[in-house]
Amino acid sequence: MGYLYTPPNLTSGVDDALFSIAGSTQAFPIGILLFVFIIVVWGGSTSQKNKIGYADYPMWFLLASLSCLLLSLVMTMRTGLITLSTLGIVIALNILTSFWFFMSKAKGEMN
Repeated sequence: MGYLYTPPNLTSGVDDALFSIAGSTQAFPIGILLFVFIIVVWGGSTSQKNKIGYADYPMWFLLASLSCLLLSLVMTMRTGLITLSTLGIVIALNILTSFWFFMSKAKGEMN
């Protein structure tokens, strides 16, 4: 009987297992990038809000987009893991969030 999904070979390392999952499911790398983005924004802004009473959302969005950029650049080292259009979207997100960060004022800034 044939399998619907062939399990990855875990004897060669975790990275090969992740590459085989990404090869069979094309949305896996995008899901990882979205997961990292959401965890950085949510965890950072929540902890900052609990400690000092407010959250600097432009800063946390910029940090999350930079972490996704670094992760996607690592993903480009393996051919076929992430597409060029996905990398372009991540770079555009970085440009937009950096523009938002540099044009926003923090709570203690004047004019």
